[in-house]
Amino acid sequence: MTFTPRAPWAETPEPVRTAVAEALGVTVVGYKDLHGGMSPGPAASLQLADGRQVFVKAVSAEVRAHNHMMILQESAILDALPASVPSPRRLVTVEHGPWVALATTWAPGVTGTAWTDASIAAVAQACRTVSGHRAPDTLPPVAKRIFDFDGWTRMLASGVGDDWEVAHAGPAAGVVAGWERWTAGDALVHRDMRLDNTTFDAQAGSAVLLDWGYAAAGAPWIDLAQLAADVVATGHVLGQQAATDRAYRLLQTLPPEASRFVVGLTGMWCIRAATVPDTFNPSIAAWRRARSAALRPLVDRLIDEFRDSTAAGSGADR
Repeated sequence: MTFTPRAPWAETPEPVRTAVAEALGVTVVGYKDLHGGMSPGPAASLQLADGRQVFVKAVSAEVRAHNHMMILQESAILDALPASVPSPRRLVTVEHGPWVALATTWAPGVTGTAWTDASIAAVAQACRTVSGHRAPDTLPPVAKRIFDFDGWTRMLASGVGDDWEVAHAGPAAGVVAGWERWTAGDALVHRDMRLDNTTFDAQAGSAVLLDWGYAAAGAPWIDLAQLAADVVATGHVLGQQAATDRAYRLLQTLPPEASRFVVGLTGMWCIRAATVPDTFNPSIAAWRRARSAALRPLVDRLIDEFRDSTAAGSGADR
């Protein structure tokens, strides 16, 4: 999916670029613009005179206030993360007028365009490392970081959506019911697990998780469930059937609530695509529709399994 290109670092106001260099305490001798993500602000790799490579991203509140707030939020979260969490480290945060810039350590590896078996394994291990930590007390419950998980219920009430969505809204709403309760926990949760929020070092077989602005306290399986959904929604190098197979295999290693979470994510993307206009980037609606459509075969299977398990439980109670 191609989003609106980020502004180049060279177009960031000179006082902001100077303030970043001064905060880092070293001269910036070169840079390379980076692309991707959902912010209109610049992102770049900076080469410093002392030989270090660092990452920087910036945005003006006058361009998009949401992204400005997210950089400040991520800055605070990065400071609270234990050193053993596979994340970049915050170096400096600079505020200048309506602008904010965050510079972090460089994450080794690359960000792929499709999942591989090796990158799935490495990111899954990174997720397990993250969830092995208790969330810092400064982080909110994950329910505060999950949005539009009532998507299936709203679609059922409004009748919006295509034939597949309308037919599945009722059963899916039942699967997702009570999500605030069964997603709760005290584990550290990244909560925005997508391929473009990771780097994968093939030589080391390890991964780093990026973009921590939505981190929270929740159930320890949440990032793995979202990883499974993203494998399907983003795609696997071996094709869509392989993506669905890998995701299902991962979900089978997790509590049943993880499968329910995937159904909830699908409803979230469906309702957002149908009802949430994005004046910043209209192509995001198409991206959401594509993700929910890719997940349909997996969601069909997960709903059937939930229905079967519920029926078996009811029978055991009689």
